[in-house]
Amino acid sequence: MELEEFGDYLKALPAKIESAAPAVVAETAVEYYKERFKEKAFDGAPWVPGRPKKSGSLLVQSGNLMNSIRPDYVGPDKVIISAGNAQVPYAKVHNEGFEGDVAVKSYVRSTKKGQASKKEKDAGDAPGTVKAHTRHMKIPQRQFMGDARELSDRIKDRLNAAISSIL
Repeated sequence: MELEEFGDYLKALPAKIESAAPAVVAETAVEYYKERFKEKAFDGAPWVPGRPKKSGSLLVQSGNLMNSIRPDYVGPDKVIISAGNAQVPYAKVHNEGFEGDVAVKSYVRSTKKGQASKKEKDAGDAPGTVKAHTRHMKIPQRQFMGDARELSDRIKDRLNAAISSIL
C-alpha cells in the first residue's frame, strides 16, 4: 500500500466505523434482552420468583414475548429496540410491573358438558356465566429491557472488536 492509498484508507475509517456501529449496538442489545429470559435476571438483579409451574419457564410459555424483541429503528444517531405486538400486549406490564384494578367483562366460563355449579343453578344464571366485575392485580416487575451496565460493557467490547476488525 502506497502512502497516498494509506492516507485515503485512514480518511475512510471514521465513516466505516460510524456505519458499522449502529448495527453492532442493535444486534448486541437484542441478544442481551433475549438472554434475560434464560437468566431470569436483569443487570445482575434476579426476577421475583413466580408460582411453581408444571412446565416451561418464568415469563416463557409460548416464547412470543421473547421473540417480539426486535430493532425498531437503527440509524447513525440512535438505535431503538422494542418489544410487543398484537400477540403480546402485556410486554410493558411485565417489564415495568403493574398494580391496580382492571375491569373484567362478562363472559361464559367453559365447563364440562352439561354441568353447572350449585351456586349457578340456585341463582338461575345460565351455566358458566360470569358477571362483569373488577379485579385487583399486582404483577411484579420482571424487567427484561432498559439501560443496563452489563449491556453497556458488552456493547463497548463488541464495538472495540468491530473497530479492530476494520483496522
